[in-house]
Amino acid sequence: MRRIPVALLLLLALVGSVAAAPANGPGGVSPLDVEAAVADAEPWDRPVTVRAGVGVADATWHVGASAGQYTDIRDVPGELAGGDVDPHAHSTWKQKSYGVQSRLTIRAIVVEGNNGERIALVKSDNYLAQDHLLRRVGQLLDEGDSGVGYGNILHAASHNHSSPYYATPSWGVWLFQDVMDLRMFEYQARAMATAIEEAAANLVPARMGATVVQHDIYKGNIMRPQTADDGSPAGYPADHGDKDLTVLRFDDLSTGTPEPMAVWMNWGQHPESLDGYDLITADFLAPLERFVERDTGATLVFSQGDVGSAEGPYTGWNRGRLEDGTLVAWAHVGHAQTERGARLLADSVVEAFDEIGRGAGTVPFTSDFEVGAVDGWVPGPLSHPYPSISNCRSESTATGDPGAPVLGLPDCARPGNDDRFTLIWENLKAHGIPVPDHYDAPGFSGVEENLRLRLQVLRLGDVVIGSCACEALVDLIVNFKTRANDVEGDLYDGFDWLTDPDTTCTEDGGTWTCVHEGATSRTWTFSDSARARMLAQVHNPADGWDAIEYTPFANSEPTDPEQIKGNFTREELDAETGYRLVVGVGHAGDYNGYTVSYREYMGYDHYRKALTSHGPHTADYMVTRLVRMAGELNGGPAYEGEPHDMMADADEARQVAMSLALGQASSAAYEAWMASLPDDVGPAEALAQPADVTRFAAAEFQWRGGSNAIDNPSVVVERLVEGAWVPFADMSGEVQTRLDFPNGYTSLAAVHSGSQAWVWTANFEAFTAGPDRDLEGTPLGTYRFVVDGMIHAGGAPRPYSIASEPFAVTPWTGIEVTGLGIEGDAVVVDIAPVTYPRTYESSFPFIGDDGREDVCKTCSFRAWAPTGEVHKVRVTLVDADGRAKQRIAKERDGRWVVDNVKLDDVVLVRVQAGDVTDRDGNTNAAGLSIEL
Repeated sequence: MRRIPVALLLLLALVGSVAAAPANGPGGVSPLDVEAAVADAEPWDRPVTVRAGVGVADATWHVGASAGQYTDIRDVPGELAGGDVDPHAHSTWKQKSYGVQSRLTIRAIVVEGNNGERIALVKSDNYLAQDHLLRRVGQLLDEGDSGVGYGNILHAASHNHSSPYYATPSWGVWLFQDVMDLRMFEYQARAMATAIEEAAANLVPARMGATVVQHDIYKGNIMRPQTADDGSPAGYPADHGDKDLTVLRFDDLSTGTPEPMAVWMNWGQHPESLDGYDLITADFLAPLERFVERDTGATLVFSQGDVGSAEGPYTGWNRGRLEDGTLVAWAHVGHAQTERGARLLADSVVEAFDEIGRGAGTVPFTSDFEVGAVDGWVPGPLSHPYPSISNCRSESTATGDPGAPVLGLPDCARPGNDDRFTLIWENLKAHGIPVPDHYDAPGFSGVEENLRLRLQVLRLGDVVIGSCACEALVDLIVNFKTRANDVEGDLYDGFDWLTDPDTTCTEDGGTWTCVHEGATSRTWTFSDSARARMLAQVHNPADGWDAIEYTPFANSEPTDPEQIKGNFTREELDAETGYRLVVGVGHAGDYNGYTVSYREYMGYDHYRKALTSHGPHTADYMVTRLVRMAGELNGGPAYEGEPHDMMADADEARQVAMSLALGQASSAAYEAWMASLPDDVGPAEALAQPADVTRFAAAEFQWRGGSNAIDNPSVVVERLVEGAWVPFADMSGEVQTRLDFPNGYTSLAAVHSGSQAWVWTANFEAFTAGPDRDLEGTPLGTYRFVVDGMIHAGGAPRPYSIASEPFAVTPWTGIEVTGLGIEGDAVVVDIAPVTYPRTYESSFPFIGDDGREDVCKTCSFRAWAPTGEVHKVRVTLVDADGRAKQRIAKERDGRWVVDNVKLDDVVLVRVQAGDVTDRDGNTNAAGLSIEL
């Protein structure tokens, strides 16, 4: 038996006190898991041939850029009339942002295997992960010595809907975001290269472990139950999705004793928590990263999973509340509610982290494994070689409801319905004429940057990661997992309503009725032929649909269900070439739209089908090739490519040439713009100091800094602890900033002559947390703001740092004592239900009461409790000699009672201000007294 170190014995002796410690707060760590502590404290005595490093770069593009998809159209008339103007034109047609709710980051883990190969797992807070930007990163990396190149980077975009994204020449994306800005393109590429280079420079001996835990709270299926055109069930239950939360843990072994370094997680969920608030934000990623990193001491790097179908729940889905009162709703619910959900997801990440630490993970810790990558640029299937958009069902058009691609961009636009042509359509199909079931418009240059599909597979020992470069739905992700694992015969080929435990189906005379009971209920009535078609579309093997000889028929479904090529091919890896843990990644490497399975493509027209890029079998085309690439990395045959690879070769030459030109243009544009900036009015200095605040209010600090072209200040709040200032809150959603823009176009001359002063404001809310008590509120005490920024002075950008004067956070004093009386020999105190304020007065336009009862989206940035509970009531008894004695009341049936009072000796009974407190120290401002 290995001897237990003395330090560990001391640790175990402290377990009781640690277990009783409060929940983690800013800068703190979670209560220790004893088993995890034991495993992690043991020195590592196995072979170490793997190295890993982590790097983080701030990538918060400038205030003034639009804050994502839900931003309103720019108010040009208002600007002409003297409204706020961004003189540096960070937005073109969308409304500019006015501040930052949480900062955006690029995070990278670089892993070097025992074979000397390196890969980089990279996360950005971008809307999409398109190819041109990553090629520019590769150009920058080629100038250094990181050992990482374009082909071995897995760039996972968080798919944030509330961050600026101007990094693609694809004009269709501009409609959701804004017009491409070469300055931002270059800025992002440099930030990404910086993070990767930092990670590579920090390589140390390391170990990796991996596991999967189940999570089902921070999840919803946006497809929900739908009805196919033939009346049969389609879509998915609102709670259906890939519930596998995958975590890879990397520990630093450079000192011999493992120290947490990095966590890579994979989870499918849209960062679509917010509305058009005009604040740059990382959405749920910011609090998620904060919680995990403070709990584990390791940097979190995120990737999406089945993101194409994972969104919600919305408030109208009626998913109810958790035991602690948390509303189960995460889509378009505002910053405070988003933080509550992120805490729940973080708990599962920490659970997986600790499970790996105990040695109980799916893949035990190892420091000796191979690393590899296959970067496949695959031509589209011969039956649908180009990327498409606005896919329309031909049957609906032929039966009198014409669909128009592009007019409904990205959907198929249809004006109505007419059944006169139904017989013609059915007759053509019945005679075996391969009438295409769908038509579309080309998506290349509008959405896709490439004519091909980018498929990536990365291997880390017994773990394989496959990326479809798409917004994958759950069927694609789970099918890949079951085909690339080391278990044969467990293939998942898609969701089947007839086997759903919450759906009851009955048959009566050839007519079927299915009733689904759930958050979003639905009833369907359909024919037996529709049932047969549905089952065939899901379960029939798809093998052979992409064969050259089948090409004319691949987009035309047979009328005989037995002949239908279903969701997925049966090809899978065997026990030797398969992997212990398989991860499917969405929104990484490039963007090929949503990718639905065959059944969802063929059943009915909808938004996600309209963006599926290469026809009805796109999902299987992607997965089949990912499986082959995964097998190649684990001793299987090499992926041989496609018969029509020459199409891909030609497109690669075009993309390389365009990326080189873009890189040269963006570098020149960025440097020229930076060189043209005038000096700012200085010096950088405080303008308005923060006032003391009670909880449920906010402190603000105002200062003069640099322009929005050069300054995007980072602000932290420090707390005074035992005479020293220690970090307490940062810009992961705890501290917000805003900028005052100049007014009207007449101000442009002052800006560009360097006579415009730039005023910034920081905001920090003090609160009592809730309803989830794992969230830590603001302790009473003394705080200050510390600002680090940049100001243009003396012809160059220069750093500045400003600390505010201290301010106090004091208790909220809204608890109300409503009655004080004598009943027999008891003193009875009545206290009104404790209802905390919903909002506060603020200079930030976001803040205000929206009037909603279920969850206020705009009342606060942070997740504070709506109500509290009285924890302690103190009663003072005064005798005739003026002597006072204090007694603590006990709660009884909603009232607070002091029993067995000798009233003959008492002349005065009182409850004073501050005598009633809740468990967070909030109190009463006024008391009551009675004379006897």
